[in-house]
Amino acid sequence: MNTINAITIYKATQKGKGQNLVEKGFHPDDFPYHPPTADGKCYFAAPNSRSLAQEYHRYYKDGILEVTIDSEIYEQYFKPLEKPYQGTEQFELPVPHHLFPILNQYPRVLKSR
Repeated sequence: MNTINAITIYKATQKGKGQNLVEKGFHPDDFPYHPPTADGKCYFAAPNSRSLAQEYHRYYKDGILEVTIDSEIYEQYFKPLEKPYQGTEQFELPVPHHLFPILNQYPRVLKSR
């Protein structure tokens, strides 16, 4: 993948789950759908909103998972999912199960913060 044409999204991982996501990727079983409390989506901080993942990291204390995606693929599949986070200028990215196979094609790196 050409990193010049790449976009990175960020996820604060819950304690003990980050390394599993790095090694095995995203799977529906890890993000259950049980309305009204669990919507089955995997939430990321959108590009340019890494500070949102850093904020959640303060509570989850595992790490920040970075997924680097080809920009054309991001624009086609993920950009339309971006939405403002609780009225702030940051954007979250709720990724549904059917996009996990696309997400899993791209490199994942777990950083300590």
